[in-house]
Amino acid sequence: MKVIINILTLLFCMQFAFGQSLVITGDMYFTGDPINEISHHLDVKNTANKGITVVCQKTILSSPVNLPTWAGAYYCFAGNCYSSSSTSPSSAALLGSGQTFSYANNDLEAFSGYYNPAETPGITTVVYCFYDQMNPNDQTCVTVTYDITSATNIEDQKFISDFYPNPATNILHFEYYSSEPSVLNLIDVLGNTVKTIDLSTNNNKVDISDLSKGMYFGNVVKNKSIISTKKLIVK
Repeated sequence: MKVIINILTLLFCMQFAFGQSLVITGDMYFTGDPINEISHHLDVKNTANKGITVVCQKTILSSPVNLPTWAGAYYCFAGNCYSSSSTSPSSAALLGSGQTFSYANNDLEAFSGYYNPAETPGITTVVYCFYDQMNPNDQTCVTVTYDITSATNIEDQKFISDFYPNPATNILHFEYYSSEPSVLNLIDVLGNTVKTIDLSTNNNKVDISDLSKGMYFGNVVKNKSIISTKKLIVK
């Protein structure tokens, strides 16, 4: 399974590298509780010197094992909406040269993403690819992460301080405020756990010199539930 995910990741990276015509902007990491739905928006800009008939397609990279099939990530684009189980290409919309589909501009074709947690804590990672219907190789993909925690009180949220320095290069520092058994998992943007630190034996620092540059998330796990999440940039 891990090999398949790595292959998919490589393909998405290659596709992103060659996706020159479409630029996607907007927030791509979200935290929330198990009750409330998350909604967000992405702007899609055409930087080519001609109009492009744009299509969107969703791929789910990871999700909690107990997430109901009817829940999770769904979206609307080009005037139509697609359920959490839909992975087929969306309908297409013509985007003129230099133009942008934007929710802020009340564009009917704009992208809106949603996540229904269905009372299920955990991390869901989704890739949205936008491409030219006439030239599918001309595409840009973005990874969106929905991090649903089960933390419900201030004490849990103060289990750990913010990471410092951040961005970090070799050694990551933090303050840990509890003696209760728990671990710190460092997660990459694809939802893979790259390091696990036992907080009961750790001296408040972690060697991250072996991690690749990029964005990570630190999840504090207590009693098999994520109670706090911190963002980390490795440079």
